[in-house]
Amino acid sequence: MADGSDPRPDADRVSPPPRPYHDIRDDFDDHFALTPRERVRRRLMIPAIAFVAIGALLGLGVIALAVGIFVENFGHGSELGDYFLIALLFMLVTIGGGLFGLVVAGGVSMLRLRAHWLALFAAYVVTGLAVAGCYAILFFPFGIWALILLYQPGVREEFRRPAPVDD
Repeated sequence: MADGSDPRPDADRVSPPPRPYHDIRDDFDDHFALTPRERVRRRLMIPAIAFVAIGALLGLGVIALAVGIFVENFGHGSELGDYFLIALLFMLVTIGGGLFGLVVAGGVSMLRLRAHWLALFAAYVVTGLAVAGCYAILFFPFGIWALILLYQPGVREEFRRPAPVDD
């Protein structure tokens, strides 16, 4: 032909060599072929990390509050009522610190898919922070998100299964 094209379509074509068994596509498929446990872990990742951060920040806030109570009231109160008030405030700070420690532990248990009850407890505590003031709107969505995920049957099942050896 005048334009240089061959009328026979397969005349000079050389077939490409076969691809090796382990090519890039194999690695790509392995990366996205997730087990049910890994799918659940990825769904819980953001609320779990948020719980660890929320618990740590609020735990530090409780410690700062305890230090502030001690500095402001130490040596100033001479009446029994003042000492009772300080003891009551320290008791409340201790309870708050314990709750926020459990929120951190619940976040870690969500990351590891262990202790479903602890993850649920942490989700309820974070959701309950909605009554804590104007900044609670930052925490409330993570608590609701975690509660919705933790009550799904597939997620509950993954918490019940024993962890693989490499976990």
